[in-house]
Amino acid sequence: MASAKSLWKSGAIAIGGALVATLAVRAVAVAVIDVPAEFPPLAGPGPTIFFTLVSGAVAVGVYGLVRRSSQRPDRLFRGIAAVVLLLSFLPDLWLLSDGASGAFPGATPAGVGILMVMHLAAAAVIVWALTGRSGGSEEATNG
Repeated sequence: MASAKSLWKSGAIAIGGALVATLAVRAVAVAVIDVPAEFPPLAGPGPTIFFTLVSGAVAVGVYGLVRRSSQRPDRLFRGIAAVVLLLSFLPDLWLLSDGASGAFPGATPAGVGILMVMHLAAAAVIVWALTGRSGGSEEATNG
């Protein structure tokens, strides 16, 4: 099994890479797509940074727990990550409902689509950094 030091290193790469990816998606998207300035999730980089840091830290913690308790941690984590990614789209889609219009003015299908692409980018980087970057712990321990 990989060491705690390698988890910290992979975790830092995962979170740092996810930050770069989400901020890049956000920057390109808001430059190319007309997103209303009053749409809070994309109004500035702050929400992107905060939510990427929090979700990245949670993902690293979950991976650490899965790595301790599973014979095939990489496979299990990829499955968990896929389910969590799909669930993360639900609040984004809710932003398009009438119930969210007061709390999140300016929500448009384009803005929500940007959020969903940001989730996908963060998930891809995090999963790669934790499970696929150097063969992952599963391959190293289970041959």
